[in-house]
Amino acid sequence: MNIGSPTEAVIVLVDDEPMVTQALAAFLELETEYQIETFQDPRKAMEFLAQHQAHVVVSDFMMPGMNGLEFLAQVRELDPDIPRVLLTGYADKDNAIRAINEVGLFQYLEKPLDNDLLMLTLENAIGRRNLQSTLVQKIHELDQVLRQRDELDLRDKELQRELDWARTVQRKFLPEILPSPVGWDLEVIYQPAMAVGGDFYDFVPLAHGKGAIVVADSAGHGVQAALGTALLKFATSTLRGQDLQPGEIMAALNSVMYQGLPREIPVAAAVAVVDPASGVVQIVGGGLPMSLLLETSGEVVVLPAKGLLLGLLDQNMYNPGKMVEIRLEPGQRLLMFSDGLTESQNAADVFYGEGPMQELLGELAAAPVSELAQRLAEAALSFGVPEYRDDLTLVVFGPTQLHNMESGN
Repeated sequence: MNIGSPTEAVIVLVDDEPMVTQALAAFLELETEYQIETFQDPRKAMEFLAQHQAHVVVSDFMMPGMNGLEFLAQVRELDPDIPRVLLTGYADKDNAIRAINEVGLFQYLEKPLDNDLLMLTLENAIGRRNLQSTLVQKIHELDQVLRQRDELDLRDKELQRELDWARTVQRKFLPEILPSPVGWDLEVIYQPAMAVGGDFYDFVPLAHGKGAIVVADSAGHGVQAALGTALLKFATSTLRGQDLQPGEIMAALNSVMYQGLPREIPVAAAVAVVDPASGVVQIVGGGLPMSLLLETSGEVVVLPAKGLLLGLLDQNMYNPGKMVEIRLEPGQRLLMFSDGLTESQNAADVFYGEGPMQELLGELAAAPVSELAQRLAEAALSFGVPEYRDDLTLVVFGPTQLHNMESGN
């Protein structure tokens, strides 16, 4: 804390001769606005200094009971930053010079005093006192900032450890190995915007050799959205081996989401039930961007599978959207994705799905599924600016050959 401006400075004068202290005090009070405190007994001065702040202490050298050097040495022990000035006669000059080092004097002045030199000495001493006080204050403030930074750094490291743990757990919710039905190619790109994300995908083996592909996107980002992915994994794990249509799967997912999530965290989803033998794919949507069919010619066909978000309505009111059924031929590709792909937005507020994505799909019609997915996602990520970035999930699949039992192949 700054102890005061120069005009508020407290000057302590100590001399066993009352006439000396009275004369000095009268001169300083006339010429300055300093607060002058005078003492004939150094011990009384020490009692004052123990209770009050002072800018400068001026003491005579020759005093009975305690000389000026002994007194100023005690002042330094009390407060090393108080400038100390010794008044001395010519005969004591050598002792005063030696005391500058021994006692840490700011200055010594010879009697008879030169008033101009006294004023200059006091001004310099007060300036140094205030400078030291300001420096101590700034150091204290810096220490506080550094402590706060260290605390924030510690909390950040703890949070990072928790996020790393959450990311590891969430990754366990996603398939570790992609299914690889004979005659089919499949590729997945999963890129959360934060350490943990709200996107989810899963592959659920069903009865009769079929499989379900589930792609979902919980509202929001980060840990809040990640809560939905945990419930989705629980929901899909209960469907394995069953003979289900995509609408039935959506209804089952909705039931779990409605019971387990607050209404303000709805989940967008799409389910595709795939028969690898025949190439038949049945799709039901629920809030995700509509899936795309990429023809071998490069034409892009939007599959109008629409439906309600999951988790908003109970089972009595929920109705899955209309199912779309197609038969994929070798070379055709079906794309299911979250809005982090199509709604990647650049600085000009242009969305990736409004044109650039369609053009790239046409160029990649003949590319392998892995290259198609990778280049499509990379283009979306490089197209958008970070502040608009969302979780991105892309599933691309299609047959290279079919084994329909009815055709005898």
